[in-house]
Amino acid sequence: MSPHQPPKTRTCAADKCGRPMPTGDNSTACPACWRRFDTNLGDIPSIMTELDTTLSRQTASGSSNGPRSSETPLPYNVDASEAARLLSMTLWPWVKEGLDAHPAVPLPSPSVVGMAAALMHLNGWLVVHPEGYLAIDEVGFAVGQARTAIDRAADRVYAGTCDGDDGECGEELYASEGSTSLRCPVCSTERDVYIWRRNRLEAAGDSLLTLSEMTRAIGETGSETVSRKRLEGWVRRGRLIRAGNLGAVPLYRVGDVLDVIEGEKRRAI
Repeated sequence: MSPHQPPKTRTCAADKCGRPMPTGDNSTACPACWRRFDTNLGDIPSIMTELDTTLSRQTASGSSNGPRSSETPLPYNVDASEAARLLSMTLWPWVKEGLDAHPAVPLPSPSVVGMAAALMHLNGWLVVHPEGYLAIDEVGFAVGQARTAIDRAADRVYAGTCDGDDGECGEELYASEGSTSLRCPVCSTERDVYIWRRNRLEAAGDSLLTLSEMTRAIGETGSETVSRKRLEGWVRRGRLIRAGNLGAVPLYRVGDVLDVIEGEKRRAI
């Protein structure tokens, strides 16, 4: 280099950044990207709560005091499951390397939230790591995928497994929120979303749900809405009887709630 040429300015190596690095900063990423990294790690506990809520659609809550339906009103969300697994697979290699370099740091709890907390504790080590910018990129991508899975779950309504005209299709169907019909992308069979969900809810009469789950499950049929406050009123007046427990949380039969709703309809005539 010529003595008259100024030194080349270093830039942030994080994906799509390229900001000039501050003088004397030996990190591979700029302060703004490290702040974004800290924000993503700090958001992981709330993100996991949202993913867990999405995943809880897999099944109506079980109980030791009653049977469970083999087909339940709320489905498993594959996107949420994959997003949670991606977060775990992304965080663990960085956490392990950091713990190997700092054996005095206590082991985190074996969870995504625990690993995120450990990585925040190891932030100073990452900032000077020669490939620290990769952690920013990888964690940012995994967190972005999780947020997308949460948003996608809110936009789609599960419409069950397509049985086609011959009963052998098996495609999992999802409808846009508020839509009344859909066409199977595999066999082109059309389905009335409201009728199917109502029939499924009635078939799941022995399923046990919390009051919050009950509100959502019934609301998704498109024919009824029942608030948690209304359900609590029925419980206080003895019209809706607890049918089981999930820990300390009371559970109620779907069929019992539908019976109360139908009873109110008959009295209103």
